[in-house]
Amino acid sequence: MALTSTETQLEQAAQLIESKQQADGKFPELAELLHASSSGEYEAAIPPEWQVVTKRRVVALPDALFEQYDLLECRCFMGLFPEIGRAWITVDHRLFLWNYEDEGDFYSFEGQEQVIVSVGLVRPRAGVFVEAVTHVLVVATPLEVFLLGVGHKAGARGGEVTLYATQISVAADGVAMTSIAGTRDGRVFMAGNDGGLYEFEYRAADGWLSRRARKVNLTATVASYFVPTFLAGRREAAALALAVDDERRLVYVLLQDASIRVYWLGAQGAEFVLAHHHRSIGSAAALLCPQFNEGTDAPFEIVSLHVIPRGESRALALVAVTGGGSRVYFSTEARAQRLYGGGTGAARPAAFEVVHVRLAPEGGAVPRALRVHAAFCGGGTALLAHAWSEDHDAVVGAAPASAQIAARAARQPRAGLVELASAARVEGRTWAVAELGAAPTRSELDAARTRNDLATVDARPTRAFAVLTNAGVTVLEQQRPVDMLRALLAQPAVADAQLRAFVGAHGLDETCAMCFTLLCADGAARAGMHVQGAARRVLFELGGVPRVAAAPAFAAAAARVELSGRHDGLALYLARVLQPVWAQAALAGDGARLRVGIAPAALAAVQERLRRLQRFIGDNQRFVPDQLNQPAAANQALKQSHDAARCWHAEAASLAALYELLVHAAEAAAFLGLLADFNLPAVSAALAPEQRQALAGTPFGRLVCGERAAYRELIVALIASQLRQHVSIASLSDVLSQRCASLFSVADVALYKALEALHAAQACDEGGEAAALAREALGLLTGIAASLPVAQLRDACAAFEALAQPGAVAALALACAAQSDPQDAALAFWRDGAPAGDAREAAYRRRVACYRCVLDMLDRRDAAPDARFLQQLPRDDALFQFALFDWLLERGHAALLFQMHAPLVEQYLLVEPRTPEKGDMLWHFFVHAGQCGKAACVLRELACARDLDLALARRIEYLSLAISNAKVAVDAVRTRGALPAEHEADGLGALLRECEDQLEIAQVQLEIQQQLRAQDAPEAPALDRRLYTVSELYDRFAEPLRLWDAMLLIFRASNHDDAELVADIWLTILRTVLDDAQRTGLMAVGSKVAQLGARLHPSAAAFPPPLIAGILLDLALERASEYTPGFIGCTLLQARVPHAAVFDALSALYAKRASQPGSAAAELLAREVAALASSWVDANGLARSPLDSPGSPPPDESLPVMDVDSALSQYIINATLNNNIDLKNELQRVQSRLRQIF
Repeated sequence: MALTSTETQLEQAAQLIESKQQADGKFPELAELLHASSSGEYEAAIPPEWQVVTKRRVVALPDALFEQYDLLECRCFMGLFPEIGRAWITVDHRLFLWNYEDEGDFYSFEGQEQVIVSVGLVRPRAGVFVEAVTHVLVVATPLEVFLLGVGHKAGARGGEVTLYATQISVAADGVAMTSIAGTRDGRVFMAGNDGGLYEFEYRAADGWLSRRARKVNLTATVASYFVPTFLAGRREAAALALAVDDERRLVYVLLQDASIRVYWLGAQGAEFVLAHHHRSIGSAAALLCPQFNEGTDAPFEIVSLHVIPRGESRALALVAVTGGGSRVYFSTEARAQRLYGGGTGAARPAAFEVVHVRLAPEGGAVPRALRVHAAFCGGGTALLAHAWSEDHDAVVGAAPASAQIAARAARQPRAGLVELASAARVEGRTWAVAELGAAPTRSELDAARTRNDLATVDARPTRAFAVLTNAGVTVLEQQRPVDMLRALLAQPAVADAQLRAFVGAHGLDETCAMCFTLLCADGAARAGMHVQGAARRVLFELGGVPRVAAAPAFAAAAARVELSGRHDGLALYLARVLQPVWAQAALAGDGARLRVGIAPAALAAVQERLRRLQRFIGDNQRFVPDQLNQPAAANQALKQSHDAARCWHAEAASLAALYELLVHAAEAAAFLGLLADFNLPAVSAALAPEQRQALAGTPFGRLVCGERAAYRELIVALIASQLRQHVSIASLSDVLSQRCASLFSVADVALYKALEALHAAQACDEGGEAAALAREALGLLTGIAASLPVAQLRDACAAFEALAQPGAVAALALACAAQSDPQDAALAFWRDGAPAGDAREAAYRRRVACYRCVLDMLDRRDAAPDARFLQQLPRDDALFQFALFDWLLERGHAALLFQMHAPLVEQYLLVEPRTPEKGDMLWHFFVHAGQCGKAACVLRELACARDLDLALARRIEYLSLAISNAKVAVDAVRTRGALPAEHEADGLGALLRECEDQLEIAQVQLEIQQQLRAQDAPEAPALDRRLYTVSELYDRFAEPLRLWDAMLLIFRASNHDDAELVADIWLTILRTVLDDAQRTGLMAVGSKVAQLGARLHPSAAAFPPPLIAGILLDLALERASEYTPGFIGCTLLQARVPHAAVFDALSALYAKRASQPGSAAAELLAREVAALASSWVDANGLARSPLDSPGSPPPDESLPVMDVDSALSQYIINATLNNNIDLKNELQRVQSRLRQIF
């Protein structure tokens, strides 16, 4: 891949690295390799004597254990616990834990007398054991199953193991447990020889009605508890093995009849449901692969079950190893899910079916007709223990041939699985095979690289396995291609044919990448001098030369240059070295602080490999060729001299770009390590929030080849922190220049010198010297003002301010603003109203940040600023003047702004965006200029503005001020008297009327808002956003929210006449008051009517006195015990209704309601008229009636005395006829008083 002229070399190198990483990540998944129904392709290693696995060491059983074996009376079992680095062995009732790493170290347990039939190691339940217990050992005998706590401390040579007695056991009831397995949350399952599956439940202590531990038969039916054993019929096949899939929440049970049951534990892992039972696995496998049963008459047998993690395959869930060495793959997803996805990790399995059969390994040294009795499958590797003879087993290994698979995947859409197979003989009969070391959790991309043995930069074998036999433990190591190359190069005389065969099998670029792995290994894995010399020769002698690729016939495009295998091998190796950190966030944070986002161990490992690679290239200068001095052989290989020059130039340019990326990556890793050493969280706290946000989450790859200005700000912050601690920055600068030269520029040097000069000036006692140092710092900083980070500008301005140099603060800040925006794009952006998404916004923000330094200095001055001081600030920067005006408004110095008489003031106030402060300033400005009409228009616009965040009370204030200014403007215009003035006065008069109407409606809106706030209603804030019309207030708030008072106010403001609706509203209001137990009945009703009536009268639409009097009459009759004479009249009088209107309402009501003179309504209305007349008499010169409250309105002269006297006469006659002496006397007394006056 050659570099193009349209992109920088570093960017092209980064793209090349990412393409290599993506290619590694596209290595086919296991299900993709097994897309056919069956497969069986194997290849022998090159050369044939190489093994997939080789013996690393053999550890014989200690003599003491052999002696115990001689004492065997009944049964012996053994197995491996790689989690704690131990093998377990049982001899009758004795249990031994053997540390095969330390060879002779073993632990014996003989605390019981029963024959041990099975042992399992599981995770402990949370909250049951002490913290020291890391695992639980489950020991099963025919009579009981008990638990032993295991404390494991990791360390060299197997670490330490301590057993703890738990006193937790359950009865086995004669069932021999054949297999024990546990889940990650502590559930323990046991398979019994009776075909049942049991769970060992335990907890910290006994309960009131339950025991501490119990054995639950999960597979028993209800009938089995009542039917005797001899009547139960056919016995279930014994369970042979268990396998737990924690990711999918499944438990697989292998039965003696070669069937498999699948149990689902529920989404939370707390259930146990039989999901599937596959009884015809052999037949299903034979249908998929006709060769499955060929060449053997032995019955179908499954030896072991192995869970396939989701990281290894999403579609395949389980692999079963048969006695003949075949592998049968199962899926728990339906076919549609396997093809198109959609399955979830913990859902109940939709199916359990055989989807692929992998035939037994064959060819080379692999025995024919395998008889497998133990196996391991995981991570793409299969180890099968074959009975070679009575005293020896052969461990057959099979692993993916990564080079062949990758080559096929590049040529065709779907590549099949090709495996390398070999056999290694071990002494004794194999009991168990397990992988040593815990397998880390990997992402899908990392899992792809794990499956690909080529994608490695570790020179040491990464996978080891323990094979336990009755003779001891044999530790096997898996051979990767790089291990095979090491063995090949370690030969005294490397056979050229073998080397070329290796290159042909793996590719020249992969072979060169392996050479880099061997040459750049660390000390512990470094190959010998002989191997390193051979690897170097492979790179320089067999690494190939760039050449012009053969162009297709009739191709119009220019011939493509194919670079050498040495170049592509370097790109591969560099991509794999950087892969663990390339896409990771270099810096992470919580918003307030930053931290290094890559684990220190991973960062250190990558940095060390990069340094070793950089050292190797530096020690081999001819690695990057000089295109002017080409090897003669290369020139002969190319057809034309200009082709040779072009090819070698492309090779040199690409290698130079890769080397530059290598250097930048090493410096970036060193820089992150340096930040971690110097307490990055504390240093980053000094950065601006937007800077921390920009830095947080940036991938390491962007740090290497992207924009690095933000990281330079981190360096400046780091140096500033050192200066604050009075630590010299000389040593830090040396470290930065040595480790991070590309991050340390000339401008940085000037910046640090200026900061140090300011630091020295602050420590100087003599004023003249301090001023000289400050001038020197100002000169240095002004020279780099265009690239000076804002954070450092603030620090420098703070230092100048501390030195009493306000002029230097202004000069430096404005220089930074001007130099960073020489085209004044920020001013144009401001004048255009700051449109969103505009490219000029960045320049504007930069200049505003610079201006803040000056404004912050003004904030910190003790004395209030005066016009003379502000006028001394530079005036040639219009945007700064506008920022200064903003500051004056924010600080409440509007009058000071007028005193400055700045020519840009009016322009500033008229430019968008509008703000309440600028609006206030603008109308004040017009008032100050004597233009009250314009001030009224501005105030009305402010009151009605929907885009301003204003409280409703403030909008009402604006309307009031608009009315006042409009009246002043109308008077001023009419004083002039000219004809144009009359037209202007008409316009201002219309504005005045509109403002008055809006003010009345706004006051109703305020009333609604106050009611909503009193109820904590969520609609209240919406009334602040704008002024609503009468219809909007009624439809959106008053009517839906049942704000009855507000509805009446709206009727008054709009003069809307709807007598029936008004009557309903009044009745609802007064009925609510009357029925309120917390209020005082009719007295509260009268107070409510008086309160509302005083606001609504004389609006006939909202407050018709006859209607109100009628409602009060009904309520008074209903609450007769609370009624006092004059209640209705007094209530209406307190509502500002005149006496005459009250009398008219009462008399009309008497005529309508008092059809029978002796009725209660007639008597009550007669007393009301009498009380009204008495009140009127008292109000017009005589003693005030007790009916009149202190808040009663002043007397009026409007009562129709003759009509009242006539009405009283009629009432007296009715009272006489009804023999109501009290009423008659009262009416006569009032009539007499009335006639005395008139």
